[in-house]
Amino acid sequence: MEVHHHSHHPKKWKEYITEFIMLFAAVTLGFFAENIREHQVIENHKNQNLVAMIDDLRQDSSEIDNRIEEYTSALKQFEKIKDFSFAYSHQKINENELVDSIIKTYVNTRYGIGLFINNASYKNTISSGSLSFIKNNETKKLIAQYYEALYGKLAINNTVLDEDMNEFMGKSFSFGFILDTTAKLPFQTRSNAEQLEDFKTIPSFRSKITAPELRLSVNKMMGRCDYYLYVMQIAKELNNKLLKQLNNKEY
Repeated sequence: MEVHHHSHHPKKWKEYITEFIMLFAAVTLGFFAENIREHQVIENHKNQNLVAMIDDLRQDSSEIDNRIEEYTSALKQFEKIKDFSFAYSHQKINENELVDSIIKTYVNTRYGIGLFINNASYKNTISSGSLSFIKNNETKKLIAQYYEALYGKLAINNTVLDEDMNEFMGKSFSFGFILDTTAKLPFQTRSNAEQLEDFKTIPSFRSKITAPELRLSVNKMMGRCDYYLYVMQIAKELNNKLLKQLNNKEY
């Protein structure tokens, strides 16, 4: 019985080149395919984070508008308080009229509420590495100004605002901050309005209201509110610019 042996012909050099080219092409295509897939994943994450950032900026915009309205109104109310004090000093109104007018004005003055920027989407953009895939330099610059520079400035001003407000209330309006004079909380035996009437009879409180130095104290608080209003206007400008960039997909 004969055993047939298969003969192996040596490959030609062209066959080796062809196999090498096919193998190289397969590896290269696989490499590019993986890079494209990773890029698409990062691009999707970037787009998702920027869409979330737009929602955060819109919420911030609403809060900024509220703060601007409140501090603009507060400055007008504080100016009224100074005018009442000035009128009393020049015998144009009596003591009871002064106390009643100032308390009524003060309890309708809203101030001291800080702005807190929602930076959750910004943090996600940083942690996912999506920020490096934003190609528009203007958008990158605005993001840095809004979430880094402005955020830090707000943190400082919120702290100083709290400190100045607490000092102001302690020196001039020691009854605190009453938001609703008609309210009566469950633990209260008297309404806020009734307690205010009681405070009016306390000599030390009346002396603070009738003192000419009240105008100095109010003016100092106005300076703090006016600067905070200035910071709010900067925040509004940056917020509008960044929203415009992102809404126009300029990234």
